[in-house]
Amino acid sequence: MRVLYFMNHVDKGGAYLALYDFLKEILERYDEIEPIVITGKKNDFNRKLDELGIENYYAPFKNFISSYKKPIILYKLLLWIRYHLFKPIAIYKIKRKINFKKIDLIHSNLDRIDIGAYFSKKYNIPHIWHLREHLDDDFEVVSIYNDYIKHMNKYPSKYIAISKSVRQKWEKRGIKKENIELIYDGIKQEKLYKLIPKKQEILNIIFLGGYYKNKGQEFLIDIIYELFSEGIKNINVDFYGNGDKKYIQYLNEKIEKNSLTDIIHINPYMDDIYSRINKYNVGINCSKCEGFGRVTVEYMAAGLCTIASNTGANVELIENEKNGFLYEYGNKESIKNIIRKLNQNLNMVYIYGKEAKKKAKENYSIETHAQNIVAMYKRVLE
Repeated sequence: MRVLYFMNHVDKGGAYLALYDFLKEILERYDEIEPIVITGKKNDFNRKLDELGIENYYAPFKNFISSYKKPIILYKLLLWIRYHLFKPIAIYKIKRKINFKKIDLIHSNLDRIDIGAYFSKKYNIPHIWHLREHLDDDFEVVSIYNDYIKHMNKYPSKYIAISKSVRQKWEKRGIKKENIELIYDGIKQEKLYKLIPKKQEILNIIFLGGYYKNKGQEFLIDIIYELFSEGIKNINVDFYGNGDKKYIQYLNEKIEKNSLTDIIHINPYMDDIYSRINKYNVGINCSKCEGFGRVTVEYMAAGLCTIASNTGANVELIENEKNGFLYEYGNKESIKNIIRKLNQNLNMVYIYGKEAKKKAKENYSIETHAQNIVAMYKRVLE
């Protein structure tokens, strides 16, 4: 089975990591699948694919849905020009590299790109479209099409939703329910399962995620400042990620202004965070609306006590006060009460972390994820 995968220009973040882990699993366990990958830009992902021995190319296709900058009207126009300017170039380059007569299936790894759908329709090849985001609940987005669901529905496709929350959102938008299959993402967990957080005398918190307002770094800084003012000072917070440079500068200024430089630290993105996640005992996710919450599962698999907002897929991953904590999104007292409780009984951190590890191992492994997707491939081809 020759499967052609499309990924946009990104080589960091959840969508990229999900595809990379999946392809590694395919190579290890599924000899019947021959993957070929095309990215929207030559980047570190292509280098890693070369290392794995996976055939891969790049072509300058662009997102038809994108996070926007203001003024929105001007930005939408620029997106439209960029999309239509580069699409014919990308099509020409891809057609030169790929013999579509020998492609059995096309899999688009992201809901923001439609180049895979285009080739699917042109050559009558089955197409699977991965729905990884709530979009307008997660980010401020704009499409070059006034009705992007109408645009997507032009192409015969089957869809994978990475959570119930994402599936429900796209059903409401107009994607037919019978065309969407729920398959949770999985992560490569061997390294994480071997980690057992060391007991510490402080709440040592890790916060993974891109530096964007909707991820909630600013919110947590305010929480820590208020707790610090109450006298709760046995806390350390390390942020890791990449993102908006102006927002990163703003966060650093906020930390310095509140005299928290010894407690809160802004760190760059780490490709292999597994190498140091063991030094923490608490993982926090303050996102507005996670499509799946890869970092949440990473916390859980590593045995960290996980605190997350009660939005998006978080409520599917965490059973409140059984294997972690859910706080009311945007409610400062809600999350402060959780941190106060843990501060008063540090042993709770390890009890909840143990339960979190158990659930992650049973439900969100890359093995289960790959098995479910390969089974879907076979059903689609039948």
